[in-house]
Amino acid sequence: MRILHRTMIVALVAGALTMLTGDHPRHVGATRMHIRGLFRDVSLDAGIRFQYDNDKSDAHRFIETTGGGCAFLDYDNDGLLDILAIQGGPAPGSSTRHRPHHVLYRNRGDGTFEDVTAIAGLDKDTGYSQGVAAADYDNDGWTDLLITSYGGVTLYHNHFGHFEAVPGNGGLHEQGGPHWATSAAWIDYDRDGKLDLFICHYASWFPDIDRPCFDAEQRRIYCMPSTYAGDACALYHNNGNGTFTEVTSKAGLSNLQGRALGALAIDADGDGWPDLFVSNDMSPNWLLRNKHDGTFENIGVQAGVAYGPAGQPLSGMGVAAGDFRRLGMEDLFVVNFSGQPRSYFMNDGNGTFEWGSVWANLGDADQPFLAFSVEALDYDLDGNLDLVIGNGHINEAVDAARGSVQFRERQQLLHNRGAGRFDDDVASAGDLNVPRITRGLAVGDFDNDGRPDILVSGPGSPLTLFHNTGADGKHWIGFRLEGTRSNRDGLGARVSLRAGGRLQTRVVRSGSSYCSHSDTRPLFGLGTSRAVDQMDVEWPSGLNQRFQSQAADRYYHVVEGGKCEAIRQIGVGIKK
Repeated sequence: MRILHRTMIVALVAGALTMLTGDHPRHVGATRMHIRGLFRDVSLDAGIRFQYDNDKSDAHRFIETTGGGCAFLDYDNDGLLDILAIQGGPAPGSSTRHRPHHVLYRNRGDGTFEDVTAIAGLDKDTGYSQGVAAADYDNDGWTDLLITSYGGVTLYHNHFGHFEAVPGNGGLHEQGGPHWATSAAWIDYDRDGKLDLFICHYASWFPDIDRPCFDAEQRRIYCMPSTYAGDACALYHNNGNGTFTEVTSKAGLSNLQGRALGALAIDADGDGWPDLFVSNDMSPNWLLRNKHDGTFENIGVQAGVAYGPAGQPLSGMGVAAGDFRRLGMEDLFVVNFSGQPRSYFMNDGNGTFEWGSVWANLGDADQPFLAFSVEALDYDLDGNLDLVIGNGHINEAVDAARGSVQFRERQQLLHNRGAGRFDDDVASAGDLNVPRITRGLAVGDFDNDGRPDILVSGPGSPLTLFHNTGADGKHWIGFRLEGTRSNRDGLGARVSLRAGGRLQTRVVRSGSSYCSHSDTRPLFGLGTSRAVDQMDVEWPSGLNQRFQSQAADRYYHVVEGGKCEAIRQIGVGIKK
């Protein structure tokens, strides 16, 4: 059976721990023992050895709780997804010890990766960093990088596979800092073909105001987010010459104060203009409606996405969007703190949403998992969008309570059994069941076999690559979009297809999950269908294209206003 009972879950995880070479989290990424299931930890064989340093201290400084983003991206344009992991190091107000740098792994195409951080120009100090957002902001055909940190952001331009810090940071100077920058989303909000940038800011925290907090047993713990005031986020307009201009106030966003951790672009009302959804920690979530004139209006309350079921703000962290019900429109999914239900907002098709967590089997307010990240994927290629959740608590003291809430937690696969109703698929999760601390999570098909793989990172646990070994006998199709009138990455494009009598829809985006960047290629599971009957692309420019009869089990290159052609695949069928 796919779904296991709770008692079997506990036994499975306990068994996994006994198979490891040790109980310290550093050994998890190095073990050759595996739990039966679809996802296998291939980090050791792949040559991946990295761990996020949050400068953990006995003082439990609040700044230590959030960092560790990661990314799947093709930085060298060879058709293979590479891996980037963001590093923290000495925290603000801490020691002056050497700061370890980020790591960039180049995909060799044989299931292994090589560290090219220095060669690619990323062995630089960008401060106490949190996350990454990747996109081709200047439309030159090469993926650029934005790294978020406490105190600001760093913009890197990709020059034929080598990253160069942009002079003057391209105008990305955050006013009134230092700000605690977390997630970021690239979005062409004015549809001029150039990618603009939205940056989340978390709490107004400074080293000299860090407060001591204690649990009921007087153990030192991390404070609740409500201990610190929220902050305003930032919006930058792309000038088209490699620079940006801050337009936060002009866009009507400067008076919004929250504790923003996640953001993504979504056309919530189907008017063809990208809106912004922002998940806030113990503050109301925002749905920023695009008014088509360069300004936004927060309609989170009216749209039904600001609060939990009892009218209270939840601990919103990572966010995902997808057409989980196969109705041609996207719902929103937000992960929260342990003891809170997951937030599943079902799109009514008119710019409003309804609370669907109970209906979707996600409304358990006693659920023990503290989640930071979440991403949509069809991991079993059955044509229904599933979810993967990155879990891991903040306070070690929860272990002493000996309850269902644990410090290190397994990751979760939520299987969509149809129409947007989910089950916790422990049996398929495989090595994802090994307890760890996760913050950043990205999804991407690193070996081009059509099965989405998973990358996770976080403090106290190694960067881990999980290879999807399942879905045998099922078919798939993927697309790499290239905009001409629209932005080069095709961010905001909507891809719909019909196969086997069923409709599926994906939107190309950058910025979902938490502090991380997933593969932007829309990937569809087709089940037993060997071909797609019809595929439509709605580009941000307003151009609509229709293509007929694509064979399954390959990626296609789709050019705006041009052809849809099969891509010769590299690295297909890697088995680990």
